[in-house]
Amino acid sequence: MAVVTETTTAPDGDVVGDADLGLVVTLAAGVVIGLGLVLSARAGAAALLVAVAVTQLLLAVSWVFGTAVPGRKGALVLAALAAGGADVAASVWPHGKLGPLLAVLGLAVPVMFVHQLTRGAARVQVVSSMSAVAVLVFGEVALPSVLQLRHEFAGGTPGGKVAAAALAAIAGALVVGCLVDLVLPAPRFDPAVPRGLLGLVAATGLGACLGYLMLRGHGDFAGGRAAFVGAALGALAGLMAVAAAFVLHSTTAAEGGVARRLRPLLGAVLPVAVLAPVAFLLCLAIRS
Repeated sequence: MAVVTETTTAPDGDVVGDADLGLVVTLAAGVVIGLGLVLSARAGAAALLVAVAVTQLLLAVSWVFGTAVPGRKGALVLAALAAGGADVAASVWPHGKLGPLLAVLGLAVPVMFVHQLTRGAARVQVVSSMSAVAVLVFGEVALPSVLQLRHEFAGGTPGGKVAAAALAAIAGALVVGCLVDLVLPAPRFDPAVPRGLLGLVAATGLGACLGYLMLRGHGDFAGGRAAFVGAALGALAGLMAVAAAFVLHSTTAAEGGVARRLRPLLGAVLPVAVLAPVAFLLCLAIRS
């Protein structure tokens, strides 16, 4: 038993090296995805729709293979259906705010039960599979909220200024949090997870700066509202980054080197997807 334990336990140096490499990949992914979404939001609704679809694809692949979801084939099909339905709903019924997206999410619930029934003899870990698929479906449906946000503030503003600012605050917070945690992840939330409080503080500060710089000339966000929106989204992005790090720490990847390389993408795409409806609701609630 002693020999088995020794050979199956990874050295601490390897664990730290893998964690640091994962942060580097997450940082790079955050820069690329963030820039793509921000620039497409300023370019037009069609460009933003394409960027959202690409991000949804990255979320589905990294979540399904990066966390070894039971029932992977069905999970990918569900993610594709949810993403397509949400994109169509947000594009065809933009005046319904988040109502059309809620309809897509509601229709996805019975389909998730059907997915479990179709697994047949391989139907093991049902609770784990359903919970993982539910998180994936929620992320896929939530991300098109940025399309709704762009439509809501389109009148009288240059392009998707508000949507771009919200996306920049989220993505910028993720990037600066990774940078700080690569240098000094302290004080850590958990000794085994290389994410610290300083990264969260830096994420909040950069979010506030980006929100102020990008929205200071917008009449709906005068009187400190721009900085508040950016700080709130930056803080939430930092917290979601920590949550994603715990997900990666507590799950295993599917077999194959590609799956292990896809795992760090979750640290970038999952917070952006989950916080998209939060950005929509926050901007609508705070505008004058």
